[in-house]
Amino acid sequence: MDRHEVEDAAAAAGTAEAEAAEAAEAAEAAEAAEAAEAAEAETAEIAAAGNTKVKAAEVVDPVAIATGLAVVRKRRWCLWIVLIVYLPTMYVTQKITHSFSGSMPVFFCWFAVLLGVMFYSATARCPRCRNYYHMHGMMLLYLRKCLHCQLPLTADKGDKL
Repeated sequence: MDRHEVEDAAAAAGTAEAEAAEAAEAAEAAEAAEAAEAAEAETAEIAAAGNTKVKAAEVVDPVAIATGLAVVRKRRWCLWIVLIVYLPTMYVTQKITHSFSGSMPVFFCWFAVLLGVMFYSATARCPRCRNYYHMHGMMLLYLRKCLHCQLPLTADKGDKL
């Protein structure tokens, strides 16, 4: 119903009903304006914080954060294992082949595995902001906190949420 139909119906029914209809319309308009202002204030607060992914009022489940950080830690361990395996592998290869050219295929296999594990660990997502934990743009940094929301890698082991 538009405003004119409401006024016509109210005039036929009496002035008391017209006042009630106008009051209801005014209340709906005020409620819609308050909701729009609240959404605008929240957007301004998020923009001021500099993080468009995490809403200020959003609360993340501690269990979800713990499982997400466990995934990030597991992927970091995979990377460390591949890095540590390099020296013993090349030592054994040198002892077996006694030549630099004979150890090159082993090096290239190790390097291919390293690239795969680096991609695997770099694409781990932060459980709080859902961005890549170790990547900011094209920059890959293996720090102990999220590059976007600064969530520490050990946040589930203490009260740092």
